[in-house]
This record gives sequence, structure tokens and C-alpha cells, in this order.
Amino acid sequence: MIDKLLEYQSVDTKLREIETEISQSEERKKAVSAQNFLKNVNDNLALLEKKAEELSGKYNESLALYKRLSEEVKEYDDLEETDDTEQLGYVKKKAQALCEEIENLANGLELISKEIAGVLKEFSQLKAKTKEAKSQYSEFVPKYNALKASKEEEMKSIKTQLAKIEKEIPKEDMELYKAKRKDKIFPVLYSVQVFGKKPHCSRCGTEFPMACFDSLKKGSLVECDSCHRLVYYKEEK
Repeated sequence: MIDKLLEYQSVDTKLREIETEISQSEERKKAVSAQNFLKNVNDNLALLEKKAEELSGKYNESLALYKRLSEEVKEYDDLEETDDTEQLGYVKKKAQALCEEIENLANGLELISKEIAGVLKEFSQLKAKTKEAKSQYSEFVPKYNALKASKEEEMKSIKTQLAKIEKEIPKEDMELYKAKRKDKIFPVLYSVQVFGKKPHCSRCGTEFPMACFDSLKKGSLVECDSCHRLVYYKEEK
């Protein structure tokens, strides 16, 4: 059984090499990168639109208040010519307070204007990046599909070999192997190494209890607690 599993893994290694070549290809990286950007672009646009709307509302409110206060402060100009010193002092303080408020509003409007300009710049940049991503997606998706298509026959042949070998392997062992493979643990199988009569995982060096060693000697597979590979024992001839 172990020999068949090792044969299966040997053939499976060829399949994984092709899968890795495809998954790490420049064609796939570029296609996935563009796809991910385009997937999120609508959300990013919505956030910018909301921000622009809020800033616009804030700007219009501040501008309306600025204009109202500017008109109000003019009214005090006519009241400054009076012999009533007490009233004159009140008018001057009120006018000064209005002027300070107007100045603060003017500064606030300037800041909001800069924020709006920043949002518009982000819109422009996002638009340019979206155009670039669409172009990249259109270019690399066909290339990625072509790469996969070029490997189909070879992968099909390997899968046929694997299916043939699988028929000679106990179902429970095959399921264990496939579960590890699905979890991207590869190679799945490693032999046990014995140092001073103590069994160790040849992948990571973890020592096994002697009870596990007894199971291994009987042909069982044991999962390493450290690297989670399936360890087997094969007596040297």
C-alpha cells in the first residue's frame, strides 16, 4: 500500500508542478490583480461620491453663513456714528465678533476647497487606474486561458495515471492523502527516520512516541503533530 501511495505521489508531483506553474504565472497574476481591482472599484467610487457630496453640502452651508454674516456686519457700519459710548462699545464688540467668525468661516471654506480638490484628484486617479485595469484584464485573461489550455492534455494524461493508481490504494488512505493535498500540504508523504532507536519525522525532525512507531511498523500512516505530513515506515533492505 505504501509503495502505491508513493507511486501516486510521484505522479502527483508532476501535476502539482504544472498547477504551480499556472498559478504563479505572470498571466494569472496580472489577470487576478486587474480582476480584484475592478471588483472593488464601484465601492471605492461610491465612497468618493459620498465624501464629495458631504463636502459639497458642508461648503454650501458655510458659504451661505459667510454671506449672511458679511451682510450682517455691514449693518453695524452705520451704527458706529453715535454719541452713546456704551452703545458704541457694544456695536464695536459685536462687529469684531462677527468679523472673527467671518474670518474663521473663510479659513474653513479654504480647507473644504482643498479637501474637495483632493477628492477630485482621487476621482481622476481612480478613473485612470480603472482604465488601466480594464486594459490589463482584457490583455491577460486570454493569455491566462491560453496557458491553461496549453497544459490541458498533459494534465489530463497525468490525472488518468493517478486514477489508475488510486484503484489500488485503500479508500481511507486515499482520502487522507487528498485532504492534505487540498490543504496545500505537499509532498504529503514522508518517511520516518530512526536515530538511536527513536523514530523522527524526516520532514521536520519531530520525535514520535514508540506507540506510533509500532503502528508505523504495521503499515499504518501517522500524522506528524508538527508539520502535519503523513509519515510512513519502510524497512530498509
